[in-house]
Order: sequence, then structure tokens, then C-alpha cells
Amino acid sequence: MASPSWSSAPRCTWWTSACCAAAKRKLEVTTMAESKRYPKPDYVARQASTVLQHKRTSDKVIEHPRDKPGNIIIVHGVNDVGAGFGAVEEGLCAGLERRLFRCFKPAAYTMPTDKNAVLDDPDAVYFKRKVAKDTDSPVIPFYWGYREIGHITRTINGQKVDRYGNRLDKDLSKGGGPFGNATSTLPDMWNRGAGAPADIIGDPLRPLKNAPGRMYMVLAARRLAALVAMIRDYEPTDTVTIVAHSQGCLVSLLAQAFLMEQGERTADTLILTHPPYSLDEEWSLAVDAVNLFSGGEDPAMAGRYDAIHGSQSLHGRLQTLVNIVKGVAKSKATAPAFAQLSEEASGGMVEGRWKPDGDRDNRGKVYLYFSPEDMTVALENMKGIGWQGIPDYIGGTQVKAVPVRHRYGRGGDYEIVSRSENKPVHVTRMPWQELGDSIRQRVFTAKQRWDPATRKAMPVLVGLPPHDFALRIKGEDDHAHVEKDGRTLRASLPVARWPIEPDDKPEAQRQGIRRINGEALARPCMADVRGSQIDADKLPAGSSRARLSAADRGPCEEVDPITAAIAVTSDKGLRAHQEECPDPTGRVSHPGTPQPLLATDLKRIEAAYNAKKNPAGLTETNQFTILAAIRHPDGRVIAAVRESPDVARRRWQHEISGKSFHSAIFDSSKNHSQVTAYDVAIGSGKACTDPNFYDYLCAVADWRLKIPNASDKPRSGILTWEKFVTKYISYFECEPISRQELIIGNVNYYSTGYLPKNLPLLTGNLATIVVSETTSGAHID
Repeated sequence: MASPSWSSAPRCTWWTSACCAAAKRKLEVTTMAESKRYPKPDYVARQASTVLQHKRTSDKVIEHPRDKPGNIIIVHGVNDVGAGFGAVEEGLCAGLERRLFRCFKPAAYTMPTDKNAVLDDPDAVYFKRKVAKDTDSPVIPFYWGYREIGHITRTINGQKVDRYGNRLDKDLSKGGGPFGNATSTLPDMWNRGAGAPADIIGDPLRPLKNAPGRMYMVLAARRLAALVAMIRDYEPTDTVTIVAHSQGCLVSLLAQAFLMEQGERTADTLILTHPPYSLDEEWSLAVDAVNLFSGGEDPAMAGRYDAIHGSQSLHGRLQTLVNIVKGVAKSKATAPAFAQLSEEASGGMVEGRWKPDGDRDNRGKVYLYFSPEDMTVALENMKGIGWQGIPDYIGGTQVKAVPVRHRYGRGGDYEIVSRSENKPVHVTRMPWQELGDSIRQRVFTAKQRWDPATRKAMPVLVGLPPHDFALRIKGEDDHAHVEKDGRTLRASLPVARWPIEPDDKPEAQRQGIRRINGEALARPCMADVRGSQIDADKLPAGSSRARLSAADRGPCEEVDPITAAIAVTSDKGLRAHQEECPDPTGRVSHPGTPQPLLATDLKRIEAAYNAKKNPAGLTETNQFTILAAIRHPDGRVIAAVRESPDVARRRWQHEISGKSFHSAIFDSSKNHSQVTAYDVAIGSGKACTDPNFYDYLCAVADWRLKIPNASDKPRSGILTWEKFVTKYISYFECEPISRQELIIGNVNYYSTGYLPKNLPLLTGNLATIVVSETTSGAHID
């Protein structure tokens, strides 16, 4: 069968100009429907030096690295570049050490340390992963996001923004996409972007603006599904766990749906932290009003939006989750057999002291980690299970065939015809009965609850034997733990009806109560929801939050450099102050009354002010602006000076912002070392053990892979397509054509902003897994 070069294969329009001829010649791939097997050449596992000695008394021992226990993919959420990945990887490695009695070494991440440093390109520097020679980790960081089309962008205060005003990095991309585009269902990842008729909160750090169409999330899910399939192509019995946060949970769920649709095995285990996924279909009037507005659209969805417009019904939400949870359970691996894992038989994956009967097989399970403190997933348009967990009973809408009587005729001459029609009807569902026992729920909270054993209110430990948890008790304010701005537009948790009235219906008896059925841990632990928070009574005196009243304050967190750069894209993020300046005329005048200066004088003051502040020269980011000035009778000229974007960014980097607790579980290394490390699946990790293939997996898992224009300034830590091809051609050429097209389509999207045209729509067999049904009765067959 012929092996044509890319010149005769489907390719992107930028190929010829962007790639060198040598790289183009290397990309000759087979047209066979099936991929070739990945190469597995010998590699240097470890090396050391010694001195040769005659009649030596002992040999130089070089310890061979142990096999990895599995492959762990971590996935971030919206408006995120993986800022918490360092804590996740550190915690997982520490916990797996204790669990398996062997050593791991996490990769390092570049974290901000100097609050005075204002970098031109913070996105390319901070939170970047650095793999050293001694790194020994099963973690694969998965990155995804949104990219704007180049000619539509503009610049505000030195920062690139998209057509709606959302801040972008130097590659015109945004990790995870805009904050407002998070969804509570899977079909909404095909929907229009979020609409923001007004930024009612007005927080410069988290501005609410219109957002683009959401199909970049579909691309992310397709890439994640491909990554799982690649691991299994390398080693069919390899174990895969996905640990996801926020919208990354929905990307992960959709990825499993794609794998199921294609007849592939899903990941072995999903661990979902803070998911905005919701079973609650009801919206408040305020949310209904906002939903009248929408953001951008994707061309591929033209003419199709009506089918998914509006709120997804309870049936669509629950049935989709049931389908995927059961799909993961059905994919449970039987090899390698858990009972047969050992140090000798498993390549040192576990140490000799480890015994299978002292551990558990987590393959085929989905774990939900929720926190009632999470005030982001508590938003009224979310009410996600990452905040309130999965209930025993829930009411909502389902489209059902119901008998409908129609009267035909006039007067006394009529006929009544009865027929069956699909209508939305109210139903009560029992999620736990439908989901089965392959989904486990854990609560992470700082709340205290009554302990019958001690007859006192005690902390709710993670890893206790299965028990019930009251989301909220009588008299408890479930919003008081955050500052005032974090309490508006938030839903409230239902109050548990304890003690239970025997005459109440089962639904009423279980109101506000969640079953916590995660397996007991050998060492139950306090949930760490504090992290590095600054308590409300310890706020820095100079911070804006310190000016709030005691009742309006809440715990805060430091502002990172990327978030500080977001703040200056809004005039609300730049502060103005009053300052005496020299008279622009060069002489002192004494008007009879205060005299506002004209625009020409303001320009003169501004030029002199900037010349003094910036003797090395002006740039867009170091320039101060004179907003107004008044000449007073005493001769003084007082000007309103707006700070430069650089000064504003530096100020914001010293600021704090209110904590929402949305990353409380995910961003804590303690939670992952004490809990997550015991919930991930172990069995086989050949793909991560091979350092060359592991490197390839990490490269494919990062969507930031580009073909730079000739005029582009190189960005540290951003891999170019030419380097990718040169380094990984031996693996890439083994991929099936569809996977090659997906990888190249992602490169094209990151480089140009145009999504691949062959992204799947919600139709056919996929629509039987991802069920789309709205409360008005619209559905996709």
C-alpha cells in the first residue's frame, strides 16, 4: 500500500510556509486504517560512575528504576494554566510512596516568588513543569484552552484581549477558556458562549464578559480521549486514572463518552474534584434574565443551537452521568489481576512489603470529591454536584410519551381522538439506584457535625466508614465563610431535617443529607480546605479587603502574576491618585478660582511626568496617564494621575482577593497525599515508565504546540511543531490517520484560532451516551 507524503494527505493551509523541508520529508505516514505499533527501543534506565579496581571486594550497584504503578492524567479547569498542578503532583507522589512503600520524585513547577517582578510574558514562565533527570512520577499534566483568531484581537494596557475583551497570552490563547464559559452539562459544551450583559460584580481579577463558542472544550475532550487510547496502544493492560478539577471534570466525562462511542476502553478511574456538573435543572429569575443573552458561536453549530437551547432536563443530566459511570464500570480491567501484583512480578511497581489484601482495586470506579464550602460551583446557574454532592432523591423534568386527547369538529358534530405525544413531565428520580455502586462520594469540609460516640460536634474526617452527612443544619449560614462579594447570586444548601420524622416521605427524610460512600481509609484525615489562605482577621492592613467591615470580610488568597495581568485589561484595575505637578506653562499662576486645565496642558503634564518616571523611554505598559488637572488659586497644579499598567500589575501582585474555596480540594497537596493517592488505580504503568514515550505523551497532552510566524518572538516553554516533529516522529508516524489529524488540528487551532472542521457534533451514537433533552422538550435523537 502506498505511503504518500503530507503533500497528498489532508493538511493545514499553513504547512508549506511554516515547516522546513526536512520536517516535511520526515512526516511520511502510512495510509493504512490501523496504526503501526509504537517502537520500544532500549534506553538508558540509569547510569553511574565508578573506578575500575583489580580484585575489588564489591561490585558497583546501579539500582534499576521501578516500573510506574499506573498513568495518572491531571486536568485543569477554566481560566487556568494548571496553577495547582504542582501541589497535585507533589501530593500524589508523597501519598503513593506511603501506599506502595517505594519512592517517587515529582517534577518541579516554576512558581512566582518575587512580587515586584513584572514579566512581559508571565504565562510562558509561571506554573511551567520542569522534568529533571531524577524525576520519577506517573503524572501526565493535561492542558487545554481557547485561542482567538489573530486579526480580531486588540491590545488594552499592553495586554492582548479577544473580541469580547477577555485577556489572552502572547500566543492569543487562554488556558481553560474564559471563566464565564464553564458549563453544568455536557451538551452545553457545544453551545453558544456565555453572555454577560453587564459585569454586575465588577471584580477586575475575574471580569465577566461575553465568551466565545464552547467547542474548544469538545476539542479538549477529543484530545484527552486520544491520550487514553495512546497509552492503551502502547500497553493494552496499562492502568489510567484521570484526576480532574472543575470544568476539567466535564471535559474528562465527555472524553469517556468519545471512547465509549468508538468502542475503546475508558480510563480505569475518574476522580472528579469540584465539578460544576449539575443534576439541578431549576434556574432563578436572575439567571433566566442573564440567559436571554449569549456570547459567540462556532460555525460548525450554525443552525443547530435550537436543539440544545435552554436548560437541560433532569433526565438528560442524570442519564448522561449514569451512562458514563456505567461505561467506566464496564471497562474495568481484569489484567493485570490485582491479587497477583507484587514487587517481583510487576517490575518493582510496589515494594516487597506491599500486599494486595492490604490495599484495594480502584479500577472501574468514579470518585466525586465535593465541598459545601465551594462558592463558585454554588452559583445559581450552576448548583453543581461539586458543591452539594449527589442526592438520594431529586425532582425534575423528563420527556415522556403521554396520552393526549384532541377534539376535531364543530358544535355537536365532533370526534375525540386520543394519541400518544412526547411531553415534558415532572418526575422524581433516585440517582444512587441508577448510578450503581461504582461511583463513590467523599466530602471535604471544615464544618463540624454531631458525633454520637463523643456526643460533641466534631470535624468531619475524610475516609471514615460510609456514613450520612448533613449539608446544612438549622441555623447554619452556608455563605458566612466567604467575603460579601462571594455570597451574592449563590444558591443555598438544603437544611437537613434531623431528627428524621418517621411519618415523612423518604424524599423528605433524605432532604439535605448526602450519603458518603467512599471507602474507609486506613488513616482518616482532616480535609485541608485552608491551603495558603489568609484569614479574615489577619488581612494585610494596606490591602483593599482590609477596608471591608468585619461582617463583610472573608478569607483571602494572594494574587498571582497572571491574574494581576488580567486585572489591567479593565480600567477598574488601574488606580488613580492626586499628585501635585509642575505647571505646564513653566510659570506659577494664581487664578481667582480653581481652573480646570485643557487637554493640551494635560498632554504637557503627562509628557513631563512620564519623562521623569521613565528616563529609559516610554512603552505602552510603563506610561502614566493624566486624567485631569486643576490649577488652584495658591498656584499649585493638582493632577489626577492614573498608574501605568506595569505599576498596576505590581500593585495587584501585592494584593489579595477573596477566596471562593473552588480549588480548596484540588490545590492542596495534603488532600492528594492523604486521600487521592489511595483512590487512584494501580496495576500497570508501562507507558509512563518508558521515559521517551512518557515525554511524547506529555508533549501531546499540552495543547500549547504551535507553528510560529516568522515575526513571532520565541516563547520559553512553548514547544514548536518543528521541534515536536524532529523529536517524536518515530511515535507520531505510528498514530492512525484520525489521531494524526487530531494532533495537527490542535496545532492549527493553537497557531491560528480556527477549530478543526471535523470536530464531532452531538449526533448519532454519541447522542445515546450524552443525552440532550431540555426542560421545554427539545432533544437530540
